[in-house]
Amino acid sequence: MSESNVSRIERCHLRRRAGSWAFADRNRESIEAHWQRRRASNPGFFNGRVFVMEPPRLSGGVLEADLIETDFASFLFWKENGYPDAAARDGFGSALIRACGGEVLLGRQLPGHVNSGLLYMPGGFIDLSDVKQDGLIDIDGSIAREIGEEIGLGLQHFKRRSGYLVTQLGSQVSIAVELVSPLDAETLRKLLLQRIAQQKEPELADFAIFAKPPGAECSDVAAFSRLAVSAVLEGQ
Repeated sequence: MSESNVSRIERCHLRRRAGSWAFADRNRESIEAHWQRRRASNPGFFNGRVFVMEPPRLSGGVLEADLIETDFASFLFWKENGYPDAAARDGFGSALIRACGGEVLLGRQLPGHVNSGLLYMPGGFIDLSDVKQDGLIDIDGSIAREIGEEIGLGLQHFKRRSGYLVTQLGSQVSIAVELVSPLDAETLRKLLLQRIAQQKEPELADFAIFAKPPGAECSDVAAFSRLAVSAVLEGQ
C-alpha cells in the first residue's frame, strides 16, 4: 500500500517507460472476459490507450515517475479488482478549482464513467497525446485538455497557483493544479453549469461548493478528492 498524504511540490518529471505492463500480460484472458461484461453493461466504454504509473519518487519539491502504456480494459480490470498489482499506481492529472473566496468546487460525474456519481476534482487519464517526442509527459497539457472537455473552461479563465498538489491515497496518485477563479462561488457554479449544458456529451452533471472540508455525511466525495480538499481548506 502506498502512502496516504498531500504534498505541495514545485515540479513534475514524468516520463514514458518502454515495454508492456507485466500485470496486463499475465492476466490477459481474465481482462478480456471482464471487459466483455463491462462493455455489455456500459456500451459507452472505449478501450483506448492509457498509462499506469510506477511508484513515484518525491524529493526536494520534485515528483518523478515512470509511466507504462496499457489499454483501458486492463486498467479497469485492475481498478475494479482492488488494484492487485502493488507495483503500479493509478496516476492522473486533476484540477482543484477554487472561487475567489477560497471555496472549492467539485464536479459530479454522470453515469458511464470511472467516477460515476461521485464528486471529484475534474481531470482524467494521461494518454498518448500527452507524451512529447523526447518521452516526457506534459502533465499540464493533460490537465488543460481534460478540464476543457469536462468543465468547458480553459486555463485562461483562472489564475494558477504555482506548483502542484500531489495526493497519494492507496494506489491513486492525483497530480493537481490549483486554479483560482475571479468569480465568487455561486457565480462560478452557474457559469460551469451553463458551459456543461452546451456540451453535446457532457461528463459532469453538477458542481458542489465546499467552504469547509467534506464531513462524514458527504459520502459521495471521491476519497482522493476528499483528502486534497480537506488539506487545502485546512490551510496546507
